[in-house]
Amino acid sequence: MDRFFFPATTGTHADVFAAVGLAHLLRRPASDCTLRNTGSGFEVVLDPPLDLENGPMIDCSPGYYFLKPNAKVTAPEDVGEVVDYVVEKARVDAHREAQKAARAAGAEIAEEVAGNAPRGDWRLYQALNALQGDDAANNIVKVINRLAPAAWREQLYAALSALGANTRAEVPWDASLVQLFSPYAAKGYARLKPDSTGRGDKTKDAWSDPFIEWLRVRGYFAAACPFFVGSKGEHVRLLCPVPKNIEAGAMMDVVAQLRQARIFGSAPKIDCIATLELARLLIQHFREHKLMLMEPEALVGSIAIANYQSMGQAKAVTAIDTLSLPGWFSLNTEADANLWLTTLEEHLTVLHRLRDDHSDEIGLILAYRRFLERRGPRAVFTLLDFMEQYGIFLLRERASDPDSRRKQFQTDHLEAILNQQDEYKRVINNAGFKAVAAAIRGATVTAQSRKANKQDFRDIRYDLLPELRRKRSLPGVGPFLESVSEFIASYNAESARRLEAAKEKGVRLSGTKRLTAEEMESFAQLLLEHKDAAVVGAMLCAYATCRVPKAVAPQAGPDPEPEDEGDEGQ
Repeated sequence: MDRFFFPATTGTHADVFAAVGLAHLLRRPASDCTLRNTGSGFEVVLDPPLDLENGPMIDCSPGYYFLKPNAKVTAPEDVGEVVDYVVEKARVDAHREAQKAARAAGAEIAEEVAGNAPRGDWRLYQALNALQGDDAANNIVKVINRLAPAAWREQLYAALSALGANTRAEVPWDASLVQLFSPYAAKGYARLKPDSTGRGDKTKDAWSDPFIEWLRVRGYFAAACPFFVGSKGEHVRLLCPVPKNIEAGAMMDVVAQLRQARIFGSAPKIDCIATLELARLLIQHFREHKLMLMEPEALVGSIAIANYQSMGQAKAVTAIDTLSLPGWFSLNTEADANLWLTTLEEHLTVLHRLRDDHSDEIGLILAYRRFLERRGPRAVFTLLDFMEQYGIFLLRERASDPDSRRKQFQTDHLEAILNQQDEYKRVINNAGFKAVAAAIRGATVTAQSRKANKQDFRDIRYDLLPELRRKRSLPGVGPFLESVSEFIASYNAESARRLEAAKEKGVRLSGTKRLTAEEMESFAQLLLEHKDAAVVGAMLCAYATCRVPKAVAPQAGPDPEPEDEGDEGQ
């Protein structure tokens, strides 16, 4: 057998868990499995093929440990290693308090306390306990560990043979459907139970396939990233990368790192940061292991998200979503990898510094999440819309707090993204577009930065970006072009006044270059040909509020002085 197929019967992370669980079971030291998304399900491809009769022995352990959820439960002696939830939680709480005390004192955490850090899979067992999946998982551990090794191996091999033949893999134990591993089994928040059934009704368990349920539990420990959200961490948000074409070992290693990554905040913030972190970890893993570089979305197409809302005594599934990994540009060389990583780091820094307890900033996080919900040209437009909103927010934020550490996006990173699609490439490389963008930048973020650094600066146009955003949403290109023309007229007039004043004083001022008639004509012609002020306007405002890195030579247009002056470290 060289491959197994799991149809996407649920459309949730349950399908991924089953495929990853099998890959985790069949991985051997000298080989690996490849996980592939066929559109209708997931393939587990084996190289070399699996020979159940003459091949190497398969690891027949359950794949995870028995969880002792509370002091009232006694763990059987024949179930192998036991994770004592009460003991582990006490360690976690003590470690967290020690960290807080060390931070407050400005000291390093004590060595003995650091050695008492939580186990790497702690959050998995914590979510298993919170979502009441321990009984189902523990029952399988007990069955497997109590079987004679030869009997269990015989049952396992028979189940694998049936699975390879696309028939039901029978195993002689009972299984129960649990919403953690199979979200469709949840009751939902609107009704406590279906009509005509009791609260403890087990009818749905008859639909379960015990072997598949075990693979899902095993896959949960290899592919799941649970997070606790809410003011008291009462809700569980489960993230599961959805493989597209990736070796199982690479995916499991990356997911293990993702669980330890710096991911925090509200549900939408966790979603966004986790998605970008996953992309970053994939690139780093393939580069560190000297594997062929591939775009993150070619390896893992998306992240499946299930939200388990606390309803008091229990938690119920209230949302099932999918976010796409960004597909910004090609990844073939080390230079491409560096560009990917610096761009991802830039976006992560912006998201990390947005506060989700402020209404305007949570709005920005939600706007970025909408970008991750889409693919193709419309996804890029949604990203531009976010960057436009962020530029307006940044200008306002720095006006009220000159020492704000909010980060600007960089022009070269945005150009790399936009140059991948002809629709945007033609606009971003137009000389008139860049000249107008440079003028807007000079009258907004650059002027603001120069003022903060006590340098000569132009009038800061705080009203300009909101006005352009409003006009680009109106029908036709006329209103937007009129606003841009009015701004350029006032900008050139101010440049002339500044130049005249400088001549009278015998000094040389920066920021006095004016747009030429040819540059304005080029921009107007571009806008009229494109016929979509919404797209060009969003690009213009987004690009104009990006920082021009010092290493980039100045483009045609006004204000040839270094436009990132005073922005270092932000």
